[in-house]
Amino acid sequence: MVSVLKGRGFKTPWHLRVLYLSTFILRTAFGALLLLISSYVAGDVNPLLTVAIIAVPYPLAEMATASYFGILSDRTGRKTIIVAGTTLATVVVALYTLSDNVWYLTTLHGIHGIGAAATVAPAIAMIADHADSCDRGRQMGWFDYSTFLGYIVGAVIGGFLIDLVGARIGFVIIAGLLAISAIMLYALVKKEPVKSKSDYRGGFKELKRVFKARDVKLMFPIWLIIATLLGIAITYLPIIMLNADISGSTIGLMFAAAGVAIGLLQPFWGKVSDIIGRIPVMAYGVFSILGIIVMLLAFPNSAFDFTDEGIDFHIGGLIPLAIFGLGAGAFVPSALAMMADSSDSDCYGATMGLYSFALGFGAFIAEGMGLMIIVMTGEEGAPDWLLFFAAALIGVAVVLMIVFFLANLIRRKLKAGPKAESR
Repeated sequence: MVSVLKGRGFKTPWHLRVLYLSTFILRTAFGALLLLISSYVAGDVNPLLTVAIIAVPYPLAEMATASYFGILSDRTGRKTIIVAGTTLATVVVALYTLSDNVWYLTTLHGIHGIGAAATVAPAIAMIADHADSCDRGRQMGWFDYSTFLGYIVGAVIGGFLIDLVGARIGFVIIAGLLAISAIMLYALVKKEPVKSKSDYRGGFKELKRVFKARDVKLMFPIWLIIATLLGIAITYLPIIMLNADISGSTIGLMFAAAGVAIGLLQPFWGKVSDIIGRIPVMAYGVFSILGIIVMLLAFPNSAFDFTDEGIDFHIGGLIPLAIFGLGAGAFVPSALAMMADSSDSDCYGATMGLYSFALGFGAFIAEGMGLMIIVMTGEEGAPDWLLFFAAALIGVAVVLMIVFFLANLIRRKLKAGPKAESR
């Protein structure tokens, strides 16, 4: 396994290592914010509804601007856009401290989404620029691993910040982390030459060009569903757990355990997809997520229970949940590598803008539908209905993944037929 993670004769360029470290710091900050914002508004009459209102503009703004920043990075260079987006996020997080007014936080959170869009697509495009096609899955795995690991560590930091210093001072500390990330990128990553001098008006033509790839068209709806499930988890789980009188530090540690299970093998799954193909690894990831949700629905207390004394773990339920969790991280790095494989090198930014668009759109659906579910079912019934919604989504994803797999299998057989006849 170690040899797989290292790659066969491929080394990770220095500037990509800096990018991964900066991404880790950036996502650590974002992971902490998920808990800090929940704590910030926990004293409201309807905290779950308040979090839903604040959360919606972030993915909407990211979705609306992701493709623009991806295409712009093709024109002006990756580094400039990533540093600008990180700097904007730094300023916004510092401004969170000025007021806990719902509409003020909602506005800032939308601006924060613009900063996030400016960091994601150009960063992945930079990896596609510099990673060999036979090593691309592994490098995408390292990027996704730095993202997941950041969320893990961020959740732990956010939980302890809630208990030790409170949300307001926590925002200041997180703004400092983001500033470190921006400085690191600016100082240590070289500005790469611009690929094209054409302007943004051609951007939508480039997006159409990306969607002409059959694999991208078939895979994209599945990625939207995965992003929606991720949005449900990171938006609503913290405030649901805080409402259940679980301490911030305990929530952080639980997020860490789940994140380790999901993110630990990201580079491994990326490299496996380099060796055996993207689609089988993506399918394994989708079915692993299905396993997690089925366990939560059919055996809700099989892995752990919340008691007055704390959390009571059950080893018999934890083992299958952990196995599914390890596989749940297989989809993203293989899907990212497939998107890069299917794209021309001069429009990697546009392609990865689709990835960021999917993140934003999925989170927007998660938070918009979550808001609707909360309004319709009330705060007490909302957690169960959110889980039912997640189950319906993963069911659709499984069907789409099977169609994707069969379509590629049929296409390969049709291609193999004429070759066999010619022999």
